[in-house]
Formats: sequence, C-alpha cells, structure tokens
Amino acid sequence: MAIRINLLAEEQAAEELRRKNPVKLAIWVGSFLVALAALFILKLQLDINFSKNDYNGVDKQWKDNIAKYAAVTNNMAKIAEIDRKLNALDRLSTNRFFWAPVLNALQQTVINDIQVVRISGEQKYVKEEAKFIGSGASKQLIPGSTLEKTTLYIDAKDYNANAQNYDKFKETLSSYDFFVKNLQRGFILDGTLSSPSVDPADINRQFVVFRLVAHFKDVPRQ
Repeated sequence: MAIRINLLAEEQAAEELRRKNPVKLAIWVGSFLVALAALFILKLQLDINFSKNDYNGVDKQWKDNIAKYAAVTNNMAKIAEIDRKLNALDRLSTNRFFWAPVLNALQQTVINDIQVVRISGEQKYVKEEAKFIGSGASKQLIPGSTLEKTTLYIDAKDYNANAQNYDKFKETLSSYDFFVKNLQRGFILDGTLSSPSVDPADINRQFVVFRLVAHFKDVPRQ
C-alpha cells in the first residue's frame, strides 16, 4: 500500500485559515454595507434634486396663477364698480322726477285773468340716518335713506285781483287730479300780494303779482 505525504499541507491549512478569518469577512461585509449606504445616499440626493426641480416648477406655476388671480380679481372689482354705477344710472333714469307731467297739468289749469310769468322748481336730497323705533321686543331698525324733496314755485299776475282770481287759481291747481295725487298738500300763497301795477302794454289794466308754492311728496332714493 502506497503512502502519500502532502508536503504543502501546512501552507494549505494556513491559507484556509486566512480565508476563514472573521476580520477579513467583516471588512468585506462592512465595505458592502458602506457601498450600499453610499448608493442609498446617492439615490436620496437624486430624489431631492428631482423634487427640487418639481417644487420650482410648481412654485413658478403657483406664482403665475397668483398673478393671474390678482388680475382676474381686479377685473372683477372693476366690473362690480361699473355695474354699481350702471345700476345707479338706471335708478336715476327710471326714478328721477319728471317735469313734463307737471307742465302738462299746469296747462290744463289755466284760468282767465291769470298770467303765469315764471315756473321754477327746486330739488334737494336730504340724507336720513338709520334709527330705531319702538322698544323692547318690538324695537326695529329703520335703515337710513336719502329723500328727494321737490318744490314747485309759480309766479303769476292777477289782472282781476278784486275778484281774487289768484285764490281761484290756487284752488284750481290744488284740486287738479295730478296735484292731488302727488303733492303733500295743495298750493299755498307764498308771501303777500304785491301792490297793484299798471300793465306797460295796456295802461288801462292793472295787476298784482303773487307766488304759489307746492311741495311734492318726499321720495326715498338709494
């Protein structure tokens, strides 16, 4: 039987021991983990860069939208202001006081020996503040408003003052349907009659000058 002797057995055992050295294995494992962590960090950095790019894009789009929103809201505010002015003009055109019916009523109430020399009107707006009425549970707030006050003045000559035609003219105006419906009360004599005067066109005629005044009903305006 042949006997075999391995002269390299000692070196092979030492080499095998080196391969199985735990320190070397730990170094390999550690190096792998470090490389894996580095790859993870690199991936995170790439994700951060991509996220920053996405954020910058969204931020730019958001700022663009803010500018557009501001422009839209400004336009809406301008449109609302224009609508408010148009509504105010519409109320003014539809709710304003019309003088044509007044003139028509005056020409329907002419009487003999009365000569109207001047017709004038006065319109003013009085603002009334909001106020409370009542008390306790029945207390109510009356909103403020603007009242349109219109006054009519008629200057005329009476060529037959002895018959008091000026008074007949006043009563004729006060009883006319249009004025009955629209005046606070009838016409009144504003002041006193003037002294008799001679008519320059006919020295045989005399007249007195008088003024009638009437107040139309107050109209609330917005």
